[in-house]
Amino acid sequence: MSSKAEIHAAVDERRSEIVDFLREFVSIETENPMGYKYREGAEFLADAMVERGYDVETVEVPEELVAEHYPNRTAHERVNVLGRKTGDLAGPDVHFTGHFDVVPAGEDWSYDPYDPIVKDGRVYGRGTSDMKSGIVASLFAIDALEETGVDLRGSITQSMTVDEETGGFTGLGYLVDEGYISQANTDYCVYTECFGSSRVCLGHRGVMKFHVTAHGSKAHGCMAHDGSNAVMAMNDFLARVDEYEDELHARTTDLPVTPSESRRADISATMIDAGYSENVIPDRCRATFYRVLVPDETVEAAREEIRELLADSEVATGQKFEYDEIMFAEPTIVSENGVVSETYMENILDFYDDTEPVVSPGSDDQRFVVNDAGIEECIVYGPGLLKQAHVVDEFVPVDEVLTAAKVMAASTADIMGVTE
Repeated sequence: MSSKAEIHAAVDERRSEIVDFLREFVSIETENPMGYKYREGAEFLADAMVERGYDVETVEVPEELVAEHYPNRTAHERVNVLGRKTGDLAGPDVHFTGHFDVVPAGEDWSYDPYDPIVKDGRVYGRGTSDMKSGIVASLFAIDALEETGVDLRGSITQSMTVDEETGGFTGLGYLVDEGYISQANTDYCVYTECFGSSRVCLGHRGVMKFHVTAHGSKAHGCMAHDGSNAVMAMNDFLARVDEYEDELHARTTDLPVTPSESRRADISATMIDAGYSENVIPDRCRATFYRVLVPDETVEAAREEIRELLADSEVATGQKFEYDEIMFAEPTIVSENGVVSETYMENILDFYDDTEPVVSPGSDDQRFVVNDAGIEECIVYGPGLLKQAHVVDEFVPVDEVLTAAKVMAASTADIMGVTE
């Protein structure tokens, strides 16, 4: 048996190593889109787990499946990695999982986003908060347990996946589909996404991303009467979406979605494209939409509402409209009274005066574990800061990483029954 004080101290002793490992990890430019350097990222993680005594498997996604979800990205490999170590004693199967793809860094950084620096107790770089620090925390959490002499009961699995930023279908979704994560091999799962070390996230709102194309017929701009303007047809649909948005804002949830302004359903037009020249009446206009669902809604019901709006616009304009779905994610929620959520909240209180569970405003890969694999004992917990996700000069405080690793280590020990 080990005390939590010993476990916490074991994390602190590796502070410099944790920071160096995170910096090296962040320096690998695993940007998505398009899916660059995924193999390099997977090999870095696989090597780290081999050194730690995990049985490691690199899981490559077949090109035909990549083409199904990302037809313009088949030139880039989709490579996931999974490591498992099994103790000598019977016990639960605990699975940590996180994604190592990051959104493009973009411009205007004060620092090189892929040459991370440490300043004022923070590590700066793309992916520090979202969410390479979560993967680092879970790896070093298990290191700390072993360094204090804990004999693992059951098994520890660490999986690191790709493509979460574009839906996760060839990442964690693929691992679930292939049975790498199932009720047969996983009792408890922690998805190490960025919500800070002070709180447990129980789930997320749902989302639909889709295109709508309004049709018309071309004509010369000086003889517009000979054509039918697809932009004006789209204008009819956009006006209906505006009214629909008001209706959605009245659909709220009492669940602790953070920020509180996100405790409602929503829809936004995010892109629009039409036209060939300033003197040609356009025969097509395509708009892209982002529809957010509160946990009481379903994707199919949301689809039906969009179909009704499209049908109304077709009647009103006499033009054809097409619907093309990009991706969807059903809302996901687990109980705050589960073993894993209660255990983590208890250990968080060793570092904070109070903690309350939250629900994410956007979707993430937790849904694959809960909705598809049917594993209810799955929370989101990681050191990254939600407000730092996808921003310029992204950073993670080093103390957040250490605290999260301590909470992960102590909670795992509690779940396995190996703490004093």
